[in-house]
Amino acid sequence: MNKINTNLIIGILGNFQKEKFYEIFNELGSFLKNKNIEFYLLENNRMNTEKISYKDNIASFNEIIERTNIIISIGGDGTIISSIRKFLKYDKPILGLHIGGLGFLAECNNDNFKEKILDIKQGNYYVEDRMLLNVNSIQNDINHDIINELVIDRRDSARTVKTNISISGKFANTYESDGIIISTPTGSTAYSLSAGGPIVYPSMEVIIITPICPHTLSMRPLIIPSTDSIDVNFDTSESKKLSLTVDGQIQEIIKNDSEIVVEKSEHSAHLIKFNKYDYFHTLRDKMYWKGNLRIK
Repeated sequence: MNKINTNLIIGILGNFQKEKFYEIFNELGSFLKNKNIEFYLLENNRMNTEKISYKDNIASFNEIIERTNIIISIGGDGTIISSIRKFLKYDKPILGLHIGGLGFLAECNNDNFKEKILDIKQGNYYVEDRMLLNVNSIQNDINHDIINELVIDRRDSARTVKTNISISGKFANTYESDGIIISTPTGSTAYSLSAGGPIVYPSMEVIIITPICPHTLSMRPLIIPSTDSIDVNFDTSESKKLSLTVDGQIQEIIKNDSEIVVEKSEHSAHLIKFNKYDYFHTLRDKMYWKGNLRIK
């Protein structure tokens, strides 16, 4: 619970390529103006300013950083992930406003965002810190923070990848598979889940290692403490290129003689949550757990 926010200033960004964005932003802008809440829209070259009702509120990234104290990200989970990364170093709490239904990362949608903003103004919210990971490879000049997951898989070959995993200096396993996923708890319901990984409560601090289509059934997902670091290297008997992808948004092509290190990031994602937040309700809704409940 926070104190009543008498100086709430909101920065807004989102998926400018979706028509629904402009409709939601204009409605949001009218609501904020009516409530005397100061707001700014992050400028973007791809934005169609002809569809924006509040052109005078468009501001640069530096202005958003200096003036605002929370960020609203309008779009799907991918847009929210991109927004988290953009403001990662500035410790800005982010409220996800989902276009459409309720996403895993969004706390509101077009039906209830006004109510949620009033809750923020009244201090009826809290900020949940989510653990992130960092991937580093000096050979490839790679250093990225990971919100959902890191995926390393084959790029131009139909053959499996042999991935050697060591945890805090101790050899763990060689996964022969189509690739490997290393995910945060937040990302446990993304690609890792599709590959057979576990659902992990998002505020936990663990790292999930999930092989993609492993060659043997005994190769199972592994959960380790966030205090451990993971060293990754590959079979070099054949020279081939691999794809390294972060959150489905950043892709790097690496050689199979690369050394990769994954560990807990020094940064965290700061997500705005409300007292009525129920992760299991979201899970049931998104996973279509529609079984009948017998209540005595």
